Amino acid sequence: MKKFIYRKDKIIEICTNKKVLHLGFVQHAHLYKKKIKEGDWLHKMIASTANHIVGIDYLEKEVKAIREEYGYECYYADVTQLDSLPDLNEKFDVIVCGELIEHLENPGLMLKFCKKFMHPKTQLIITTPNPWSKTRINLIKKGVLEEKWLNKEHTCWFSFQTLKQLLERECFQEVNYGYYVGECEQFTPKYRYSLLEFIRRLKYKLILHLTSIHLQDGLFFVASTSEEK
Repeated sequence: MKKFIYRKDKIIEICTNKKVLHLGFVQHAHLYKKKIKEGDWLHKMIASTANHIVGIDYLEKEVKAIREEYGYECYYADVTQLDSLPDLNEKFDVIVCGELIEHLENPGLMLKFCKKFMHPKTQLIITTPNPWSKTRINLIKKGVLEEKWLNKEHTCWFSFQTLKQLLERECFQEVNYGYYVGECEQFTPKYRYSLLEFIRRLKYKLILHLTSIHLQDGLFFVASTSEEK
């Protein structure tokens, strides 16, 4: 039986009892409050299991509001200019870069600056949508233009091979490179008691087992700066 990776579940598992740096932690200015209310905000989910967590985001107003309202340690900065944070000189066990790299003008710069916060055993998690997912291929086959369904803030796509190549050029080593099939395996509180949601999940899992792993929703890469696995 196939073993599927659920993006948020796997991130939380890796971050448990670890010191974590979360890049792009706000997750869209207009969405984070809604996600907090629904119990689905990734930063809070990681914080509930990590030993310590620090967030970085370029959304200055939201960073300030989150720091003041929720008490999280977080900083305003562009992730491609992390040298602008002279007061943050810590090393982290895990750096989370979830659904972020496809938003950047220069992702290689972010990877370079990540090394400032890494020790030899630090794990860098990168997740990004899979351009060759079955869902996206079907949309293209139906003639639905990319502009109709693509996040307008995205600057690029990464396939398995192009992301692997970028990490190699920046001298990162593979720990585990794969695909994720969804966000969470368990029901969110909002849908926990919904029969329709249960049926939908059952149908979804059946489809997963019949679909090639290379056609799943997104890429889930874990890398390090050394050969430590």
